[in-house]
Amino acid sequence: MVRVITQETYDDVVKENMDEFDMSPEDAIKEAIAQFEAQGVDLSNIIKDLNLNTGEEHQVSITVKKLKELSNAAQNNDEPILEQLDILMRECKKDIAHRVRAGKEGIYPALINLLDLKQKSYLNVNNEKDAASIIKVINTLIALMNSQPDLLDRKGVEIIKKNLDEIEDESILIATLKWTAVCCVKHEMNTQMIFGAGIGRNLNNLLNKTNNIELISECLQVIRKLTLDDDLRVEFGKAHEHARELGAELLDTLTRLLENNMKPPLVSDVMCTIACLLVRHELSAVAAERGAAALFTVLADNYDDVTVVHQATKLITTLAGNDDVKRQLVKSGIVPIIVSLLSRFAVSFFRHNISLTFFIPCPFLFISIACVIPD
Repeated sequence: MVRVITQETYDDVVKENMDEFDMSPEDAIKEAIAQFEAQGVDLSNIIKDLNLNTGEEHQVSITVKKLKELSNAAQNNDEPILEQLDILMRECKKDIAHRVRAGKEGIYPALINLLDLKQKSYLNVNNEKDAASIIKVINTLIALMNSQPDLLDRKGVEIIKKNLDEIEDESILIATLKWTAVCCVKHEMNTQMIFGAGIGRNLNNLLNKTNNIELISECLQVIRKLTLDDDLRVEFGKAHEHARELGAELLDTLTRLLENNMKPPLVSDVMCTIACLLVRHELSAVAAERGAAALFTVLADNYDDVTVVHQATKLITTLAGNDDVKRQLVKSGIVPIIVSLLSRFAVSFFRHNISLTFFIPCPFLFISIACVIPD
């Protein structure tokens, strides 16, 4: 059984090594780590480096306190807040231990309140200063919540939805979508909360009206995250239901997007996203009817691109799960194309040991195609 300790226990042992055994800070830290690891203690959530020059507290704790004080001030001064946000972001990016510490210190509610305040101010005045502050706070939340999405609450979801509903600044939207994706990773309850807020309609609207490649890519990323069943703590998730509903709502938009964006890297994202949504036969039929021609064009235009071909073969494999679609693909001449691709990339693989990712879906693809029931 794995043993755990508190941050205070670890800090006390390091200081004891320094005070009683006259060790240098580096040696004291190494000795403390060795002692705890020998006892089977899990140190993954422990900040190992002591901030010895600033007193008893770690830098992340000091920064959290300063941010809380600045956020609670009657008149917020943006410059010191942005400065502390930069420091907190750097601390959170170091490792999970720093992020956990910041979360335990209660920084999430402070950041959410600050974001709510800046959001209201931006919607009233719509100035660049508030926009920059919103992006900075969201980026700090992304750094904080990476690998600890448990912090998300209902108010956070409401802010995400309001940003997508009422804000048109693409930089803010991109940051919001990145935060949304982080919140969904390995957290079924967050995924259900975000999906339940009606985010699918927002994603559809964004995909239909923007030409910003980064914004489109982030929309596609969120769609894929909403269809993941990756939370081991939940026995039965709703990934299938999410994929089914998103497929019914977004397939038209995604197939049009595929027709209009046939060059990497966006084309790979689009095909990967479509494949994630094809969880029912009728969805595969719709995707094949509206996107099969585009799929052939993608293969023709990107014949030498391993990543694009890999995603295309995965999508074809998914489409071939529907027997009717399977027959259509065979009649359309997909088999010679796949054989040609295999021959082409096999030469590169055996000569240069590259392109292995392309071969992974191919056995499944041929099994799917070969299992066509004769008319």
